[in-house]
Amino acid sequence: MLRRGYELLRSRRVHTLLPLERTNPFHAQYGIVVKKTDVVTLGVLSLLGIAMPALAQYEGPSWIHSVDTYYSHTLQYHPFRVQVAGGGTITQRAIENDLSNGWNVGAGLTWYPTSHLPLGLRLDGIYNQFSPRGALLDQATARYQTRVDSGTIRMWGGDVDLEIDFHLGASVRLYLVGGGGWYRQQTTYRQQVAGATGCDWWRCGAGSGNVDAIVARDMSKWHFARNVGLGMEFALGERASFFVDARYMQLDPRRQKSDFLPIRAGLRF
Repeated sequence: MLRRGYELLRSRRVHTLLPLERTNPFHAQYGIVVKKTDVVTLGVLSLLGIAMPALAQYEGPSWIHSVDTYYSHTLQYHPFRVQVAGGGTITQRAIENDLSNGWNVGAGLTWYPTSHLPLGLRLDGIYNQFSPRGALLDQATARYQTRVDSGTIRMWGGDVDLEIDFHLGASVRLYLVGGGGWYRQQTTYRQQVAGATGCDWWRCGAGSGNVDAIVARDMSKWHFARNVGLGMEFALGERASFFVDARYMQLDPRRQKSDFLPIRAGLRF
């Protein structure tokens, strides 16, 4: 850089020295006129020579934060991430009269095609379980012409959702999800029977107390479900993070109008 500045000054050589108030003998010998603009030019070129290596290392802002931040943990880009989660499922609208609030557990995989866009394709498998309310037990009693005391409703299936991330900082982000999937339900009705026959590993005999005997078990077909929701994710380490989200889900939206609100917390790796 200094050699380029010297060549720039040499290019301004003249055959006749201009009158200067202070003339350096070295300048007079080689016919160089040093002006204030030459000094400024040489200074700017020197500063650029120092700054260019630092500018070359700088990458423009992106949705992935660098590890070199003052946060202890940061959210980093990984093309594939696995998540496990569980929580509660709140029944909504008409289904609230038939089912009590339940619980859920699930696992899934998220694929982020590129680090330049905050978009991901998410695949989740979820299992839900509920207990019937009195109204549904009464309907089962009338249907099967016998007393029904309790029951269990199991619902399982999978979703394919689009995820959009909004980074709120190096270690936390907000995300929106939306998509659809297919789910199936299994409903089991039971009746408490006193003194029913019980069996162990060696023999069968008269039981003591009340035993739940199965009255009926119904299995539904696969039904389409749509969902939309939002969540928050917090970095825990280089790959691990904690998230919590809630989705509004409509099962078989054209007919039954069964609405659910799964609220889950889990880990991503």
